[in-house]
Amino acid sequence: MTNEMENMEESPKAKKEIIIPEFYRDLNQDKDLPCMWHFVHRHIPGTRKPIQTEDNQPDKHPLDWKEIFPMHNDHIEIEIGSGKGGFLVEYGKKHPDYFIMGSEWDLTWARYAADRMMRNKLNANTAMLRGDVFYFLRDRVQSNTVDAFHMYFPDPWPKERHHKNRLLREEFLVEVARVLKPGKRIFYWGTDHKEYNAVALEVFDNFQGCKIIERNTALPTEGIMTNFEKKYRLEGRPIYRSIIEFDKA
Repeated sequence: MTNEMENMEESPKAKKEIIIPEFYRDLNQDKDLPCMWHFVHRHIPGTRKPIQTEDNQPDKHPLDWKEIFPMHNDHIEIEIGSGKGGFLVEYGKKHPDYFIMGSEWDLTWARYAADRMMRNKLNANTAMLRGDVFYFLRDRVQSNTVDAFHMYFPDPWPKERHHKNRLLREEFLVEVARVLKPGKRIFYWGTDHKEYNAVALEVFDNFQGCKIIERNTALPTEGIMTNFEKKYRLEGRPIYRSIIEFDKA
């Protein structure tokens, strides 16, 4: 009996399988700001409880970009984390022939950016997604339909226990690589956070098909600085900007 107990104590404990629930998410146009789209959980009526899919599989519905950009010319770019929309507005003005979707989880900032886009009469070629962009890419965006990505000054989630909230990780790049069109396509990255920047560049370096073509020294994309960047440069903070190329055969 003693030997049996000792053997049981020495044997490794079986790891508990972690199952991440899948939920229904709906894509709906905002009633007041037609350039804003909500991609959020479907809730049990009268509650804030999201509805889990019956088979616990992703609720995928391929998106036709003409639903969001009726006049688009097949050139689509996505900005991850648009904040108040500073870059999106300036970039949209410079490129009326580009169709650019921004994204923001925070409703207040998403609404502010969408209103700013409307005031600048950019609702034809820019749009704002309010919701989790990872699931939007995974469940809605079809393969080989996006030309470029921009990601500037995301929340670094500096506390170690919050690192899991960082978007820039391998499973996110899997979706980025999938939705980019064939050929060499670009991901623009910028941050002021040294530790997150090092982690992000390591993720890019280790991802097959990625090549950092300018590391930490890239200039603001077409000279456009976000509100955060303007503030941080005035404060003398170091800025890390890189350009990453996804080579898709």
